[in-house]
Amino acid sequence: MKLSLEERKVMIKVFRERYRYATKKEKISILNEFVSLSGFNRNYASQVLRKKEVLKKLSTKPKAQNKRTIYYDASVRKVLEDLWKLLDHICSKRLVHAIPETIKNLERFQTYKISKEIKQKLLKISASTIERLLVPIRKKLGIKGTSMTKQNKYLIDRIPIKTFGEWKDSLPGFTQIDLIAHNGGNVFGGFFSTLCATDVCTGWTICILVRDKTMLQMLKALIRLKNVFPYPLLGIHSDNGSEFINESIIRFSEKYHLIFTRGRPYKKNDNPHVEQKNFSVVRRNTGYLRFDKSEHFEILVKLYSLLNLYNNYFLPVMIVKRKASIGSKSMRKYDIPKTPLQRVLKRSEIPSVNKLEIKSIYKNLDLSSIKNEINQLQDDLIKIAAPIRSPNVKVRKRRKKAIYHTTPKWRREFSPTSSNPFLQRQKMQELRRAAETVWNRQK
Repeated sequence: MKLSLEERKVMIKVFRERYRYATKKEKISILNEFVSLSGFNRNYASQVLRKKEVLKKLSTKPKAQNKRTIYYDASVRKVLEDLWKLLDHICSKRLVHAIPETIKNLERFQTYKISKEIKQKLLKISASTIERLLVPIRKKLGIKGTSMTKQNKYLIDRIPIKTFGEWKDSLPGFTQIDLIAHNGGNVFGGFFSTLCATDVCTGWTICILVRDKTMLQMLKALIRLKNVFPYPLLGIHSDNGSEFINESIIRFSEKYHLIFTRGRPYKKNDNPHVEQKNFSVVRRNTGYLRFDKSEHFEILVKLYSLLNLYNNYFLPVMIVKRKASIGSKSMRKYDIPKTPLQRVLKRSEIPSVNKLEIKSIYKNLDLSSIKNEINQLQDDLIKIAAPIRSPNVKVRKRRKKAIYHTTPKWRREFSPTSSNPFLQRQKMQELRRAAETVWNRQK
């Protein structure tokens, strides 16, 4: 004889009251009787008599679903996406600290309207929420290039070595420098290069276009770097390339009382700060094309003048505070993301005169117009520098490198964005040119 659900519930209530106040021997007999009447398994029957939650599971009434309203709706996502694009697709940890200043800048120049409700939500949003909201629109692009440096055996012993572990307490003014070649994969002939310099303490980064790697051109670029830098330089640190290890650069450092150091041969980690900027600042905005014409030079000079303002005044930077090894794994602790401008203003070592000059420049900068000009210059650069792809030649696709995480998700840092809008626009331009070639042939 099968019992209905209501009858079983009544029976469970009766036996539970008896079972609750019974002795150990009585509980055994009550349990035996309950098992024979209900047909339950003995272990499950003991749980039913001991726990109240079982009665809730046996309820026939459907549970009312808690329909949560979407807090960050489509309108918030749209504004967040626009701000993300405006700030060059930076990672969520940097983006969450850049949103307040970006909104103030957009309101001051009235270039982008944001309602009060959306503004309040964006000011409360967390980095993890930004990471989830941007997942559908995140695209991974970009490739790496090859090194063009060559060691100079002469004079190499005159320059002291500074390793990666000696940069912890650096003062503002100690910079790491490197040269990026724009050869398009072909090292023959003349081509332009970019001198990238970044301050280890504040993250202030300057990019200067160089016509070639000769001593004269490198000396001109370093003199310009010293004049353009917003506060006094104290030292320069380079790799072992011949463009840096030469007599003119040593004389330059001695004349202006700069400490000149170098990294160990074949140890890129001795120059980590500028190596990271080589990709995040230079390659992300200029790609891997070949630049060797006067038209390229004019556009790149204008582009770098805007990128120096864009990266130093608006894009937050994270700096490693602590690094620890747990077994075979390495853990990094970062500080709060801040723009190089904010870091410079907080340092007491920098003269107040330089700080006032930086503040006056920042007040007149319109973020939206700067970003639009950068995009326009990049489009012009792609049109005149991107190769014409033949429509009949099959393009070999490069297999993506697999990345395996050894640390659990809850201990990982948010993965930085690898979206590269410049390379994406370059591919589209190449495809358009190929389509135009086919169309002209048909005519």
